[in-house]
Amino acid sequence: MKKLELPIHPKLETIFGYPGQAPRVVFYYDPRTEQLMYDDGLESGSANTWAYLLWAAHPSVKGLVGHSAQSASFFLLDRRERKMYTLTREETLEALKTERGAWQAAQPDPVARLKDAQQLMAEFLLWLEKSKVPMAA
Repeated sequence: MKKLELPIHPKLETIFGYPGQAPRVVFYYDPRTEQLMYDDGLESGSANTWAYLLWAAHPSVKGLVGHSAQSASFFLLDRRERKMYTLTREETLEALKTERGAWQAAQPDPVARLKDAQQLMAEFLLWLEKSKVPMAA
């Protein structure tokens, strides 16, 4: 992984079309499909290729972004530090695996979530009964 020494626009990920909230997101451009994609370890999708191409052609970026007709370009954006890194395919897969693990570890226990949901529904039904709110058929 190599850190790119360039300024990062405060909303670059939004401009690139990333809709998520992950602290780190990978963008990759595949010249064969001419498509920019994003992946944060849990969600992935197509991104704003046009914005990426404008960014990649900018003089402060152009010399740092290598494109090959046979391979994709991978970039990791650390959204907390506002730093961009280039990665190999292997480094990208490892980074996404790490992000996926971090996201999963941060999620509440599914059994506890189910119990909380059941408790909330029981409270809601009790409230409906006490409030005499008619239920729709």
